[in-house]
Amino acid sequence: MRIACIYWYTSSVGGIATHLNSLRTAAIREGDQFDILHTRPWKTKRPQVFKTRQWVRGGDTRIWIDGEFSHDPSRVQESIKWLEQNYDAILFGFICPHKRKDYPKPLFLPIYDVDLPKAAWVMDGYWHAYSEWAEPLLGRLSGVLCPQESYASPLRELGYKKLVISPFPFVPFLGKRLPKDETPLLAWTNQWKDIKGIGHFLKIVPKIPPRVQIEMYSNGIRYYQFRTEDFWRGAVREDKFQGYNGTGRATFFGNVDLPEIIRVYQRAWFTCNLQGMTAKNSTYKLGSYNNTEVEALYYGACPILHSSSRLTAIPKEVYQSVDSADEIPDTICRSLKSGFALDEERREKAREFVIRKHLASSRYKDVRELLQ
Repeated sequence: MRIACIYWYTSSVGGIATHLNSLRTAAIREGDQFDILHTRPWKTKRPQVFKTRQWVRGGDTRIWIDGEFSHDPSRVQESIKWLEQNYDAILFGFICPHKRKDYPKPLFLPIYDVDLPKAAWVMDGYWHAYSEWAEPLLGRLSGVLCPQESYASPLRELGYKKLVISPFPFVPFLGKRLPKDETPLLAWTNQWKDIKGIGHFLKIVPKIPPRVQIEMYSNGIRYYQFRTEDFWRGAVREDKFQGYNGTGRATFFGNVDLPEIIRVYQRAWFTCNLQGMTAKNSTYKLGSYNNTEVEALYYGACPILHSSSRLTAIPKEVYQSVDSADEIPDTICRSLKSGFALDEERREKAREFVIRKHLASSRYKDVRELLQ
């Protein structure tokens, strides 16, 4: 099968990039073609598949893509013809673009006229933000995939029946694995936006036990807004991205490619994600987690998550939860004292969970069944 996986530009691409490229790996192993195609309303670009893949800015982070096409009104018919001639099915990396000041009209709509089987992902809890454009599209799809039940709840309320819950696809790293750092390492690998609780995390960094080293990765709007604040300077010692150094203890690396992040998870004792703690959106209060947790669990790091994560499928005995960021320092202290973070039984149960629920080879079958 030749699948065109269409990526609409969005400001928040981190998890989507990991998700789509994991599916691509599984598709290629099955002997299929799975091209991730970036599209915007460009007036000059022609549809193409690149000779070599490109790592492009897809919003606040980067995404690996195989090609591109335009959905500008002056070029969209050319793109439709190209898609129909070169592919057997369409998979929308997420159902549609978000309405923005620089994208006020649904210029993407003609792509839904492509005469091929079509399925789409709903990848977040913000259905309300794009439902005006997305809801009329549901009847034109073979089905919608959601990585977790909480993201599917708005569609169930609409009575939509063609829903598939397909957990985040994960591709294990098969190379030599690194040992855990001798000094306990806490790594932040989530995007820098409010839903992840990054501001709350930065403010408690000075209270983390002194023996713990702290590394921070990824990026987002909050980096640019926080980096001159006093609490930034109190948290960050060295900013290797743009040099906003302070007097704190954390090292900030910014965006790095997935192989480097995998090495971080292998070295880390802890990771942190506070998604759900400050969510105004009720969807996230129903419980959610991300690719970052799947990766951390597989490589043996112990996630510290907001307590709403206890409503998810993650086994409660493989991670730690907090009601607020203020609890993180004591949680780390208890874990270090009990040995919980590096406990072999915890790590094995975590790895078994990922293999059972998240292997991309199984999750790609969900996609393929919808597009047959």
